[in-house]
Amino acid sequence: MARICIVYRERSPWVAKDAEILREKYDVEEVHFTNIKDIRRIRKLYEGVRCSDLTFMWFANDHSFITCQLAKLMRKPVIIALGGGDVTAIKSLNYGNLLRYPWKFYVARSLECADLVLAPSFFTRREVFMRLRKLNPNKILVLYHGFNPEKYAPHSSKENIILTIGFINKITIFRKGLIYFVRAAKLLPNVRFVVIGKPLDDAIKVLNSIAPPNVEFTGYLSEKDLIKFLQRAKVYVQASLHEGFGCAVAEAMLAENVPVVTRMSALPEVVGSTGIYVPYGDARALAKAIEKALSRPELGRKARIRATRLFNISRRKTILLKVINLLLERRDYGINIPPVSLG
Repeated sequence: MARICIVYRERSPWVAKDAEILREKYDVEEVHFTNIKDIRRIRKLYEGVRCSDLTFMWFANDHSFITCQLAKLMRKPVIIALGGGDVTAIKSLNYGNLLRYPWKFYVARSLECADLVLAPSFFTRREVFMRLRKLNPNKILVLYHGFNPEKYAPHSSKENIILTIGFINKITIFRKGLIYFVRAAKLLPNVRFVVIGKPLDDAIKVLNSIAPPNVEFTGYLSEKDLIKFLQRAKVYVQASLHEGFGCAVAEAMLAENVPVVTRMSALPEVVGSTGIYVPYGDARALAKAIEKALSRPELGRKARIRATRLFNISRRKTILLKVINLLLERRDYGINIPPVSLG
């Protein structure tokens, strides 16, 4: 049985899902890499790469840079799964790994060294080529995130709940449009607005200071409790400036929430014609769109059909195992995979 080493800085739900998929066919070792200066972690990483047949990483950063160097020295194939924030640079928000050195160097070198790069959307794939022009387009494939549709099956009776999801800090209140979500709530005082996400800094005080009584901040919720909210809610809002994909949007679509989103970044790619679009940063337009969404439940049903077709965990599993098997069978470097989407 082939052995896969999975390397990450944080064991996010995306990492956990892919680890579960890979364990069905391969022997998997996970390496949690926290600090490039931590010699003990580097030793563990070295052993993980040395004893594996292939290394799989989530996100491009310093951990992927070190891992790629080790893997290439040992002639082991490497796959990097991108998130979105790792390959962008938004100066106005001080957001993205490509904003400054050494992070930009780590990302660029990681992607150059990788045998295969998995982009979560066509938007992210285009952004990579726009910002890292020297990268070989033949090794970047689009592979959408995957979810279990049955887990999100909606309740038969929906409530007038408007949801948005995302951890709260000084960047996300603007990147994810949380501040505009709260401002829109003021214009719809009889509708319940819910923000689900853990506060990470004092930005929550900013939101609390402007929030009307119909806004609720839940803080962190378990996956089980989060899904319960999605199943009951009628509308999901993602008023973002930048999303590499939009996992919460796809989950909400599976629960038959009507998506209200901006036309920024990957959101139109996820939602398609099943949602209502608003300009970024316009709370009044957002409120009007939410009112419209509450009267269009058929869009929620269409959204679930779309998400089940495009973002099904079985689809991701099939494609992920296929490309890994291809790399394991063709260990020669310079592998030529056609530049087409596998998502």
